[in-house]
Amino acid sequence: MSKFQVSGFKFHPFAVALLSAAVVIPFLCVVREKSGQFALEVRLASSASGHVQVYYDSGSGFSEKDSTAIPLHQGAALETYRLALPPGTYGALRFDPIDRDGTVTIASARIVGVGGGHGRDLPLSAFKPLHQIESMRTVDGRLEVDVVPGAGDPQLLLEFSPPLALKITWMRVLIDWGWRTACVFATLLALYGLLNGSCFVFCCGSNKRSMTPYRAVFFVSALAVVASAYPIVFLGKSYVSPNLGTVLLYDGFPTLPGYADEQMADIKGSDIGSIMWAIVPYSMAQNRALLRDGELPLWNRWNSCGTPLLGQGFSMFGDPLHLLPVIAKGAAWAWDLRYLLSKWLFAAGLGLLVLAVTRHAPAALIVSLAAPFVGFFLYRLNHPALFGVCYAPWPLYCWVRLTQAGRPRAIFGWCAGMMLANLALMNSGSVKEAYMLLLTMNFSGACVLLAAAAPWRARLAKLAAAAGAGGLFVLITAPITVTFLDTMKAAYTAYNAPSAFQIQPGVMLGAFDEAFYRPLSAGAVVFNPSANFLILAGLLYFLATLRSQFGNRSVMALAASALVPLSFAFGLVPPGWIERTPFFANIAHIDNSFTCPLIVLWAVLAGAGFATAAARLRAREGRGDLAIAGLLLFALVFNYVAFGQAVHRSVFGAGVTFSPLKFGESIPLSPFILGYLAVLLAAVIGIGLISRHALARNRLSALQGAGLAVCAFAVLWRQGLQAEVVGFEDYVMRPTPRVDFHARSGAVQLLKAAQRIEPSRTVGLQSNFFPGWTGTYGLEGINGPDPLISPYYRELTGLSPLQRIWDWRLYLSRDNLAASRPFLDFLNVRHYLDLRSDQGALGAVLKLDQTGDLDVYESPTAWPRAFFTDRLAIYEKPGELMQRILHGDGRPFAAVQAFELAANPGLALIPRDLSGRAVVPADHYRLTENTTSFFIQAPGPGLVVLTEAWWPHYAHAEIDGRKAAVLRLNHAFEGLVIDTAGPHQVSVSYRARQFPLMLGLSAAGLAIMAGIFGIVAWVEKK
Repeated sequence: MSKFQVSGFKFHPFAVALLSAAVVIPFLCVVREKSGQFALEVRLASSASGHVQVYYDSGSGFSEKDSTAIPLHQGAALETYRLALPPGTYGALRFDPIDRDGTVTIASARIVGVGGGHGRDLPLSAFKPLHQIESMRTVDGRLEVDVVPGAGDPQLLLEFSPPLALKITWMRVLIDWGWRTACVFATLLALYGLLNGSCFVFCCGSNKRSMTPYRAVFFVSALAVVASAYPIVFLGKSYVSPNLGTVLLYDGFPTLPGYADEQMADIKGSDIGSIMWAIVPYSMAQNRALLRDGELPLWNRWNSCGTPLLGQGFSMFGDPLHLLPVIAKGAAWAWDLRYLLSKWLFAAGLGLLVLAVTRHAPAALIVSLAAPFVGFFLYRLNHPALFGVCYAPWPLYCWVRLTQAGRPRAIFGWCAGMMLANLALMNSGSVKEAYMLLLTMNFSGACVLLAAAAPWRARLAKLAAAAGAGGLFVLITAPITVTFLDTMKAAYTAYNAPSAFQIQPGVMLGAFDEAFYRPLSAGAVVFNPSANFLILAGLLYFLATLRSQFGNRSVMALAASALVPLSFAFGLVPPGWIERTPFFANIAHIDNSFTCPLIVLWAVLAGAGFATAAARLRAREGRGDLAIAGLLLFALVFNYVAFGQAVHRSVFGAGVTFSPLKFGESIPLSPFILGYLAVLLAAVIGIGLISRHALARNRLSALQGAGLAVCAFAVLWRQGLQAEVVGFEDYVMRPTPRVDFHARSGAVQLLKAAQRIEPSRTVGLQSNFFPGWTGTYGLEGINGPDPLISPYYRELTGLSPLQRIWDWRLYLSRDNLAASRPFLDFLNVRHYLDLRSDQGALGAVLKLDQTGDLDVYESPTAWPRAFFTDRLAIYEKPGELMQRILHGDGRPFAAVQAFELAANPGLALIPRDLSGRAVVPADHYRLTENTTSFFIQAPGPGLVVLTEAWWPHYAHAEIDGRKAAVLRLNHAFEGLVIDTAGPHQVSVSYRARQFPLMLGLSAAGLAIMAGIFGIVAWVEKK
C-alpha cells in the first residue's frame, strides 16, 4: 500500500481563513448573552465602603442571579463605576447605591456600550426611592441619597418608558467576527512561518526527524491538555479558585484576604466543595504532620472534634502526585500543576493503550487529542474523582503490556507497574469512583490476558504472576485499606442507607456529551459525566465494522468487558440486586461511578475504530461502513429526542398505562441544545466524509485538513475550559483567578496566638470561617465535610440547637447563637467570627476581642479542652445529656451512658452528685497532628475528660508513661480514670488499631517484591 501523503503544506489562504472564521465563533459578542456588552455607568462618591449593585429584570423579577455588583470605595472624590448589563429589553433597573447605611452622592448616570459607546444619559430625577432610603435631594446638580440608619439593603428604581432596549447589531457582530478572524489568521500565518508544516511529519512521519510513536503520544497529549486548559496555563486562572463558588474565610467574595476579584463563575452544579473544604485543607495538614511534626498524617483534629484522616479513604496519602501540593503547603499553583499533570497522564495513558492494542500511531494520537476534552472534566471540574479517572488507563495499560510481554523481567516489570498504577488509583481521592475503576480496569485487563492468542499455559502463568502482584499489593497497602475498613465499620456516613441511581438508556446520547443530560435538570446543571463526540465517532465506526474486529482479541475482550459497567450504569442490572450487594449498596451514584470506566473503555474502542477506518475508508467497503455508522448515530439521536416527547396512550383510562410523560408534557430542549446537536452531527458527518475522500485519494489537501480541524474543533471546544470572553456561558466552564491561600488575616493571626496559650475551637457565624477550610490555618472547628464521622458525635450534635444542612454542616446564625452557646461552650468553642458584625447584638452574648477583616468574639465560659473532675453523672438517653448541657450550671462535668457502666465497673465507685464537684483545667498542652498531651493536677481520684471525639480503638493513652484505657464520656468524647492525687502527665495519640502491624506487613510486602526482582534479574543474567 502506498504511503498516505499530507500535501499542500503551502499556506492556503482560503483554507486557513475558513478555519480562523470557525474558531472564533464561540468568542463573538452575539453569543455572550450575560457578558458586559453594555453597562450602567455611574459617577458617585460614598461616605462608607461597601458594594454598589444593579439588578435587571430578565422576565422573572429582580434576583441576585440577574445582577452585577462591584466594590464601592469610601471617599469624597467622585469615582466612575461601570456595572455590566447583558443585551435585553428592560422596563426598569433596580440600583442599590450601597449595601449599608451612609450617604451616596450621584453626579451622573448613563447607559454605555463596550468602549463607552451607545451612550444614553439618565437624568438624576429618574432615580426613585424604593427601599430603606431616608431622603433624597439635589445639591449643585448632584443627587445626595441618605440611607436609613442601620439599613442593609437600600434600593433605588430606574423606570424606562419606552423600555430600554440594549441590542447588538449585526454590523457589530460582523466587525467583531472580522477582527477576531484576522487575529487568528495572523497567528496561524506566524505559526506556519515557524513550523513550516513540520509538526505533523515530526509526530507521524517516517523520516529520521520524526518522533517515535510513544513520544508523539506524550507530545500530542501535552498539547491537548494545554489547549483544554489554556486559562489555567496562560491566564492566571485556577482549578482551585474560591470564586468558582466556595466561600472560605469570609461569607462573600472575595472570600480570602489578598485579592479583590468578586466575580463568580457559574459552574452549573459541579461539585466543587469537596476539594476546597476537604482535600486542600488535608494537604496542608499532611504537610504539617510530615514536615513539622515528623508523623504520618493519620488524624484530623481540625474537623468534628477529631476524625481519622487516613481512614477517610480519600485523604490521597499514597498517591505519588499528591506529594506536590503537600510539599508546597497546599499552594494553588501546586494544585493546578497536579490537575494538568493528571490530565496529561489520562491522555497519554489512553493513547498508549490504543497504540498497544492497535499498533496504529495516528489512531492513538487522535484519542490522545480527544481525551482532555471529555465531558467528565466539566461534570467533575475539580472534584477528587478527576484524579481517579486520570489514573484509570494505566492499570489497564499494564495488563495489556503484561499480556504482550515475553521475558521474565518484562513480566515482573509490568506487574510492578500495575501495582504502582493501582496504588495511585486507589488513593486518588474518591472512594466510589476510584474503587469502581480499580475493579473494572483490572477486570478488563484480566479479560485481555485470558483472551490472548498465547497457549493457555503461558496465559495462566502470567495470570498467576498478576495474582501474586495482587497479593503483594494487598500487603503493601494494608495500612491504608485496613485503616479505611476499620474506620468505615465504626463511622456514620451519608451513604449508610442502600440506594442505586442509574441512567435511562433513552438519554444515552448524553454519555457522549454531557450537555444532552442537562435538559433533565432545572437550570441546565451538570447531571452525569460523558465522553465526547470525537470518541463517539470512533466508537460508531468500531461498531459498524464489528465483524472485522474479531481478529483483534484484545479489542474484543475490552468490548466484552465494557458491557459490565454499561449494564450497571444504564439499568440492565436491577437496582434491587445492587441494594442487596455489600459495598455496592452504599455507592448510590451507580450512574456516575460506572460511567467513568465506560469513558476509558469507549476511548480505547474508539481508537480501534479509527485504526480500522484508516484501512477501510479508502476501499469500497468504507462507504457501507459510514452508512452503518450513520444509522447507529441516527438511532442514538432518535432515541434521545423521542424519550423527551413521546407519551404512551392510556388504553383503559387515565392511570392504567404507565408513561414517563403525561399528555402535553415534554422535556424542553433549549435553542442552544438544538443548535449544538445540529453542529455536532454535521461535524461528525464531515469528519467521516472528508476522511474517506482523503484516504481514497491517499492524500490530505490543505482544505481538507482545515475542514477536519474545524470539525474537530466543533466537537471538542465546549468541553475545554474557556476564557471569560467566550460565550454560551450556560454551557461552558470559565475558571476564575488563582489566589494565595496563605495571605495574612488579622483575625486568624489573633486566633493562632490564642491557641499557643491554650487549645480551643472556633466557629464562624453564617458562612464565615467555613467548616473544613478551618484546617488550612491549623485552627479547630466543630464540623467538616469528612464522609466518615463519629456516630456518637453526630447523634449529639443532632440534638443541639445548631441547624444541620447538607447532612454534614452545622450552621450557626445570629438568631440561634444565644440558644447554642451552652452547647458550644461544652464543645470547647472559645472564639466566634463574623463579618461586619452587629456588635451590639453579639456583644450582649459574647465578649468582643477585636474588629478587623473578621470581628473576633470570645466566650469566657467555654469549657477547657481537658479537665479533671471527681464526680460522674449517669444518663440513659443522649437527650437527657443535652438537657443538662443546655440548662445546667454551665460548669464542666463528666457523664456516662448507663449501659457503659457494665463494661467499666471502676466508674461505679465515682460519686454521682455533681453539685459539689471539683473541676481542674489542664495546662501545659502540646498538640501535634496526631497527639494531644497535657499536665493535670488531680486533687484526688477521679476522671480526666478530654473533649476530643471518641473512636473505638483509635485513641492510645498514657498516664505518667503507663498505658491507660480510654473511655467514652459525655457521649462522644474521651475519658481517663485517675487513681491518685497529684500532678499527672497525660498523652493521647491517634492511630488505627493494629496500625504498627499493618506497617510491618507493608514492609514485608516491599521486601518480598525486592527479593522477587533480585531473583528475576539473576535468572535473566544466567
